Amino acid sequence: MAEYLYLFHSTVGVMQTRKLLQSAKADFRVADIPRTLRGGCGLCIRLHCAPGEETQWVLPGATQAIYRCVGEGFEQVAEY
Repeated sequence: MAEYLYLFHSTVGVMQTRKLLQSAKADFRVADIPRTLRGGCGLCIRLHCAPGEETQWVLPGATQAIYRCVGEGFEQVAEY
């Protein structure tokens, strides 16, 4: 399992994704965006999932980017 960080265009996207993840009983948390990254709404979702499964949680029009957490840094996986 790897940890991924999702950025969103707005807080609405965070809430929509949170509800989706809760219903799937996924291992996640809502957090402030790290200072080293920039995002639209100031909140992000950190999610643990197997590599390759991270894109199933993307909401078109809501998700801004996905980063894989690598040590103390982040590696961009996708941008929307």
